[in-house]
Amino acid sequence: MKLLLIASQKTAAEPKKKYSSAEFDEMIRDTLEGDIVPIENGLPGTDGRPVYVSTQKTALQTAEQLFPGAPLIPEPLLDEVPLRAYRDTDRPLSLQRWLFMARWQRFRKNDRQPESRAQAVRRADKLISLLEKKGQDCILVSHPVFLKLLTDRLNARGCNIIRSRSFGIAPLERILVTRRDMHCGGCGHNCLLSHPGCGVGKEAAARKGIAAK
Repeated sequence: MKLLLIASQKTAAEPKKKYSSAEFDEMIRDTLEGDIVPIENGLPGTDGRPVYVSTQKTALQTAEQLFPGAPLIPEPLLDEVPLRAYRDTDRPLSLQRWLFMARWQRFRKNDRQPESRAQAVRRADKLISLLEKKGQDCILVSHPVFLKLLTDRLNARGCNIIRSRSFGIAPLERILVTRRDMHCGGCGHNCLLSHPGCGVGKEAAARKGIAAK
């Protein structure tokens, strides 16, 4: 099983420095249900892989623009981990404070947050179990916070995570997930034919037109 994870594109709205609680909640909604910045270059295709997509608008629009004409499979388990203002106030507070306190409440299982971290972890584990049961290569289009959690859980369950960044997940970032048993153990995922026992390396070589000896 190989997975290609893709983060949703950002929306056009520019973040402000300070928000009231109502403005913060509206901003969070817009990051999930607003119109995305148009994507100039789509991907070559799906190679026959099914495309599972979060039910939220930014992910759906991202998938539609990356894979025009491809069938999309809405999957609620891919929805973003929700946040809401940690308290009600008309007083403008910094965006950093709203995010930190809301995430702290989520970690502490505060009822004000729609989903605790523990619940989000169980949701990610349920998704992984479903994917393992299907056993198929596929593409998943979701959102930055959930994808970070999902990659952590995939790593804990024996997968290699190949990505271009160390911290955070950027809009449109692509993350390749493979089982560790597909690797030879010493290749760093870029071995080509230097480690013939690595299935990922053999496939990379084939894409570059290099034949195995």
